[in-house]
Amino acid sequence: MAARFMSRRRFLQCATALALGLSASGRVHAGPRMPIADAHSHFGMYSSKLTNRSLKTEMENAGLTLLAWAISGDGRWIRRESTGIQQRATPAPGEQSAYLLEKLSSMRAYLTKIGLDFVQSAADIDAARRGAARVVIALEGAGFAEDKLELLDEAYARGLRHLQLVHYIKNGLGDFQTERPEHDGLTELGMHVVKSCNRLGILVDLAHSTRANIDGALAASSVPMVWSHSAITTRQYTWRQSSNLSRLVGLDDAKKIAQRGGAVGLWALRSTVASSPDGYANELLHMVDALGPEHVMFGTDLEGMGPYAVMDELQDLRKVADLLQERGVDDKTLRAICFDNYARCLQGAMQARSG
Repeated sequence: MAARFMSRRRFLQCATALALGLSASGRVHAGPRMPIADAHSHFGMYSSKLTNRSLKTEMENAGLTLLAWAISGDGRWIRRESTGIQQRATPAPGEQSAYLLEKLSSMRAYLTKIGLDFVQSAADIDAARRGAARVVIALEGAGFAEDKLELLDEAYARGLRHLQLVHYIKNGLGDFQTERPEHDGLTELGMHVVKSCNRLGILVDLAHSTRANIDGALAASSVPMVWSHSAITTRQYTWRQSSNLSRLVGLDDAKKIAQRGGAVGLWALRSTVASSPDGYANELLHMVDALGPEHVMFGTDLEGMGPYAVMDELQDLRKVADLLQERGVDDKTLRAICFDNYARCLQGAMQARSG
């Protein structure tokens, strides 16, 4: 269970602000609809939701204007077991690259079919800020770079803008949280991937990384990075624990990411978030107390947690935003959590493009 960080001072501030925001009828004054960004989602990828439903319509109904739609780059070689997701096979040389290109093609074909644009430039993020729905093509696991580092350029040309270095299978980039470390952190190849992302304008995601990996990536990167999904904890867990514990990010590591201008996303895992949307809102406020309002964001991991999720619809994010507003969270903080923090990190990475 993630540690609780919400102070009595914060609670009283929110309660006071809420009281001041009430009208004579007891209703919270309505304001403009806050745009929402989710830094990590698999919505519709592991279910039949998109068979008869449009992702564009789902996003527009929820007021979700920026969605990091994440491909699991090692999805063909992993499986869910009682202790968590495990590697079931080892990809042959070239297989991860082919798998990635296949997934990118199918994703783009679907987006074209429903008329939903994906983020290509910083201007697309500005459009999302104004209310136009945009998908961020994201990838979990950069193992394809072992085949050929230059494939990252091709992935960028096909729309990739958000890259998580490691996931659930062993690779030559670095270590991940749920298996025994083999590399003592980020490898030389892993550092080259980080620097190539900086050059291209791809946001680097440290989720699933070990502490040593985080340190290596922070040293290699010239721009802020994110930890897209999990929750923070004051305890030190290792790969020996179940994945719902080993996947948490230590508070010290989260602070390192924040101090470099990055942000940490909260997932919707039942063992971390007591309920939805109320429990999710509570946990976001705990994180704000721990890291500051400029470094907390939505990173739900919708459909990535199997039966252990407390949220499975995009509309749930709108409910969380409404709850935070009802609790008296000020507009600047609310906008930062709901949209600006992820948008700022993504836009900063893209604007740093040099190649």
